[in-house]
Amino acid sequence: MDLEVLKTVVQLVSGALIGACIGMTGIGGGVLLLPVLTLGFGLPSTVAVGTAHLYSCLCKLPAVFFHFRQGTIRFRTSAYFMAGAVPVSVAVALWITGYAGGMDPADPAWRELQTNLRQFIAAVVMLSGLLILWHMFMRPGSRAVTGEADQASEAVQVTQAGQAVQAGQADQAGQAVQADQRVSARVTGAKIVLAVALGAVIGGLIASTSVGSGILIVPLMIIIFRLTAVDTVGSSIFIALSLTFTSSIIYAGSSQLDLAIAVTMAAGSLVGVPMGVRMSRRIPERYLQITITGLVLVAGGVMLFGG
Repeated sequence: MDLEVLKTVVQLVSGALIGACIGMTGIGGGVLLLPVLTLGFGLPSTVAVGTAHLYSCLCKLPAVFFHFRQGTIRFRTSAYFMAGAVPVSVAVALWITGYAGGMDPADPAWRELQTNLRQFIAAVVMLSGLLILWHMFMRPGSRAVTGEADQASEAVQVTQAGQAVQAGQADQAGQAVQADQRVSARVTGAKIVLAVALGAVIGGLIASTSVGSGILIVPLMIIIFRLTAVDTVGSSIFIALSLTFTSSIIYAGSSQLDLAIAVTMAAGSLVGVPMGVRMSRRIPERYLQITITGLVLVAGGVMLFGG
C-alpha cells in the first residue's frame, strides 16, 4: 500500500476512534485529539493546536445548525462571553503564530517554544482529565463533560437533535428570541462584567491549547446566567465554534495547521460518533469513562514529562 494512502487510512481510523469515544462516553474531543496529534502523528505543538482548532470547528458546524433549528442558542447571552473571549483569543493566536511563524525550525528558540507549549497543553489535558473524573464522581450518572462545546457531549446532542428534526420538530427560532429576552431581563451589570472577564480567560486558554471549552464554558453559563441545560449546551457550542473558527484562520494563515489531517480526521469522526452513540446503549458508560480518562491522563503525563 502506498505510504500516503496508509497515512490517510490511519488518520480516518483515528478520527473514527476519537468520534466513537466521544459518542460512547461524552469525554471531550480536545483532550483526546491533542495527544494523538503530538504523540501519534508527531506534529509540532503549534501545528497540533491549529489542526485541533480546525477539526473542532468542522465537528461543531452541524451541532450549531441543529441547535439553531431547535432554538436552543441564546445569542445575546453568548455575546457577553464572546465580548471577552474573541478579542483575547485572536490576540493570543496571533502572538503564538507570529512568534512561531517567524522562527526557523532549526532555531533552539523554536524548539523551546514547542516544548513549552507542549508541556502547557499536557498540563491542561491532565487537568481536564481530573475535572472529568471529578464530574463523574460528584454527579453520578451524568456524562463525563457537562457540555458539547468541547466536542464530547456535542456529538451526542447533535445526533439527538438530528433525530428530533427528522421527526418533524418545528423550528423554534421565535421562541428562542423570547427566551433570550427573558434571560437578558435577569442579567445584571455585574454578571455581564464577570462573563466578559471570564470569557477573556477562557478565550486565551482555548486559543493556546484548543482544550477546555466544554469543561469551562458550560458550568460558567449555568452558574452566572442560570440557563437550562439544553440552552447552555447550544450556546456553548456556538461560542466555541466562533473561537475555533477565528483561531483556525489565524493558525492557517501562518502555516501552523495541517489541513489534510484535520479534514480527514473530522470525516472519520462523522462515522465514529454515531457508532459510539449506539454502542453506549450496550456498554457500561462509567467503566468506559474511567478507562478513557485514564488513558488521557497517561497521554498527558507522557506529553508533560516525555522528551
